[in-house]
Amino acid sequence: MKDAYDLYRQFAKDKESPTEKVGRFDSQVENEKYIFKDVLQKMTRFQESCDIVLDVGCGCSLPAKELMAYTKKNKQKLYLIDSEEMLTQLDDEPHIHKIEGFFPEVDLPKGLTKTGADIIICYSVFHLALQDISYLKFVDALVTLLAPGGQLLLGDIANHSKKKRFLSSEKGQAFHKAWSGQEEVPPVHWNQLEADILDDSIVLAMMHRYRNMGYETYILPQTLPLPFHYTREDMLICRW
Repeated sequence: MKDAYDLYRQFAKDKESPTEKVGRFDSQVENEKYIFKDVLQKMTRFQESCDIVLDVGCGCSLPAKELMAYTKKNKQKLYLIDSEEMLTQLDDEPHIHKIEGFFPEVDLPKGLTKTGADIIICYSVFHLALQDISYLKFVDALVTLLAPGGQLLLGDIANHSKKKRFLSSEKGQAFHKAWSGQEEVPPVHWNQLEADILDDSIVLAMMHRYRNMGYETYILPQTLPLPFHYTREDMLICRW
């Protein structure tokens, strides 16, 4: 994940639009408008008493800015964790506490570790954790920061099994041809070794892991018009 972290630091410096800086295509600017709305709908704690919000890997595009505006309006304290290059793209506000660094190795304020967060958002980040660090260490560190009644959204998980199911369908093949401009569709292989990928086995094991630890855990679908809805899904982890 540190390689990915460094890559996104470079994106923040080199890419033109905020959408490209966070790793999406510039053509997905319109799709980004629906991300925070979807997050609000899935994270019911936003509609209840909620004082502290944490976004890990917040980026600098529209969803982060909408979260900043929402928490300001609702008088909530917002912690943002990302690289210096990303965070400097965002305005400073009295209710916002920016934390520069690589999670979970970053130094967290004692106030956050003491009280925990009511809401934790980690959007389009989890699949990067498989590259360089233990994904269990990564998610365990997030779960540990949940306050009683808190909710953690691992959003926009790039599940390779979900992508294969999509590409195995006529709709998926037609979509890929239109998107790539090529007639050939990538071959889909089942029941064979595919090393270092995030698939159903990891996603479902994660769900069972945290349920067995006493957390309600749900896998939630992504729908149109979210940017990568055909191949990604969300996981909601709730502490009682």
